[in-house]
Amino acid sequence: MASRARKTSRSIRRGRALLVAPLLAATIGGGIAMSQPASAAGRPDAHRFLSAVVPCESGGNPRVVNEIGAGGLFQFLPSTWRGVGGQGLPQNASVAEQWKRAHILYAQQGTSPWYASKSCWGPKL
Repeated sequence: MASRARKTSRSIRRGRALLVAPLLAATIGGGIAMSQPASAAGRPDAHRFLSAVVPCESGGNPRVVNEIGAGGLFQFLPSTWRGVGGQGLPQNASVAEQWKRAHILYAQQGTSPWYASKSCWGPKL
């Protein structure tokens, strides 16, 4: 019985994360429109892809920092964050700013910055 409760709880958390991330981005980021370069052919839709990345990278927590110093929803390293125009640290930025910088990084590099979390987004996209 405890196993079923854990499984149900895990499913609820995953479902919430999958629902909250796109909703939050749509509400806050609203009209972030990024055109993809020609080399982006065959890439998943940016917003759909990034929505799948969030639960795996940060569990939906925009303030989380991992053991190597990557932080925020998309687990930006500080150098990568600065490379896409971010100021300060990603975990201290607004959710809208984190989404904006993630869209920029995706437009530049596609899925490669999030390859370590491919088990979360790969089969779905």
